[in-house]
Amino acid sequence: MNKIPWHMLRQKKRYAFLLGCLIGSLVFVWIYGVGVLDVTNTAWLLDSSKKEGLWDLTQHYLGWVFYRQSPWRFPLCLTDGLYSEPISIVYTDSIPLFAIFFKILSPLLPSSFQYFGLFGLLCYQLMGGFGALVTKRVTDHWLINGASAFLFVLAPCLTKRMFYHTALSAHFLILAAFCLWLYRDTFRRRWTYPILWTVLVSLSALINAYFTPMVLGVMLCALLQELLAATRKREVAGKICLTIGMTVVVLGLTCYGAGYFYGDVTASTTGLRQLSFNLLQFCNPANALCEVENQQYLFTTQNYSSILPELPTVSGWQEEGFSYLGCGMLLLLGVVGICGLVHGIRGKKHCRNDIVHDKRKRNSFIISIAVGAVCFLFLALSPRITAGSSILCEISYPGIIERALGVFRSTGRLIWPVYYGCMTAALLGAIRFLQKRKTLMILLLVGVCAIQLYDLSPALSYKHVVYAKAADAREVPYEEALAAVYQSYLPSEVWKYLGEQADEIVFYPPTEYGVECDPKTSCIFEEYALDYNLNLNVTYMSRDMSKQADQRTYEHFAERKAGQRYANIIYIFFESSQIPAEADSGLHYYFVDGYIVGTERDLGTWNGIGMLSY
Repeated sequence: MNKIPWHMLRQKKRYAFLLGCLIGSLVFVWIYGVGVLDVTNTAWLLDSSKKEGLWDLTQHYLGWVFYRQSPWRFPLCLTDGLYSEPISIVYTDSIPLFAIFFKILSPLLPSSFQYFGLFGLLCYQLMGGFGALVTKRVTDHWLINGASAFLFVLAPCLTKRMFYHTALSAHFLILAAFCLWLYRDTFRRRWTYPILWTVLVSLSALINAYFTPMVLGVMLCALLQELLAATRKREVAGKICLTIGMTVVVLGLTCYGAGYFYGDVTASTTGLRQLSFNLLQFCNPANALCEVENQQYLFTTQNYSSILPELPTVSGWQEEGFSYLGCGMLLLLGVVGICGLVHGIRGKKHCRNDIVHDKRKRNSFIISIAVGAVCFLFLALSPRITAGSSILCEISYPGIIERALGVFRSTGRLIWPVYYGCMTAALLGAIRFLQKRKTLMILLLVGVCAIQLYDLSPALSYKHVVYAKAADAREVPYEEALAAVYQSYLPSEVWKYLGEQADEIVFYPPTEYGVECDPKTSCIFEEYALDYNLNLNVTYMSRDMSKQADQRTYEHFAERKAGQRYANIIYIFFESSQIPAEADSGLHYYFVDGYIVGTERDLGTWNGIGMLSY
């Protein structure tokens, strides 16, 4: 490989990457259709509870709409209307990178605009592109590179996240990190390698913060290999420290510019023990879908496999660690494992298709992979280590470590580098061990692709029905498509009257029993607030804001009790037992469309509403 001229090597990589992008595009359109790519079609985003249970997709879209309407300020991602003070849209998972870009173009865009379909297409394209580059490192055969891309874009982890937790679909960032590591020796300029790492880590923070420790972890493993393989360790250590320092500084500036450190949002949150990885999840096709009903989280199980049965987990919350590999990939891992065992017994040494030929570099490569895999596996499993429905052990961390890990409370997601590492190892291992039997190797990979496709057909069909059918507005007008997927949760005419008279909505109590456990109510009133240009005191976000929101709202009601009046506020109450007495609040209470509403205005003349006394 080193004998290939640089310009030819770069050209071959480009062709492999474009092939993978094409495969990713075709798979995306096949699964999700073209309706989601229409940037003016927002109907499919307005009630995501009818798709996969939760309102997260709607929350992501509404976060973008609020951000688009907010004035520019620094930090760049600050948004008005979602909280009692400006808040960054990193906490609405609205993909800050795309939000900033399209807000710049906002004067040129139609009034109704969404970029989530485009982001999904890009994720699949780059997943296929980098997936093809993984095997391009050791073979130029286009069919093998194409099969690699196909298997990566069919990854069940990616399928689960797309449009369910949209920003978490950027799994291509992990493959891009792998490719940077694999192609380390092909960069001719000294600064190219550290600059690319810095850019990739910063991009991860502008898409979703969960990818940042994953990309950073892969980077540290790559730098560890470089240190272990070096003969002049002091000189290499200086370069490594410079790379890490530059990356950390640029990452910090990026996070600051995006508003990660702005306001009084609590970085650490609860749920660390429930959201971990389960030891059986690589071969467990059970995908738990969560719904919220009466402020309770309910789980239903969906089998992603047409071959393997579902396996139990400790709780439905472990769906965050969902990492089913698929029967095809499990088969390939088994074949590669057997081949590796046979080669080990026969004492065969490295071959021309090895990524690293030098013994020192090869050993350092293996050690770095092992260190990274163990670290990611431990973080994903902890602090409660489980296998199936059994709790094997529980680690009691000191408070400071518990809070630090609570920043990334869904630790089960940290298994993704190991997950894609297994896929990469299986593909590269097949090429290594079957290099002299290329026809057999191609037949094996084609067979694996066919088995994978058949095995995952229930999941792919489900996604197609949920998104392609709901979002495809080609055959009917948008108004009919909107009516088909969306119902008004606030049909009473009184809402129009109140909205035209008010400028703020206050939830009480704001989060203790409210929007944190009731994303439906949050999204409904976010849409209502957008219709009448209202602000909200708090909304459903990815981080717990209850402490600050509660304190401010209780202070507000203390002012009302002292005689202050705010006729321009609509109050929404969650628990009748906690509603302040009319004498203390100065409010009239009504029951409208399932919600307890407080207002200083007399609505007694409106039909279809019930007046309440407290």
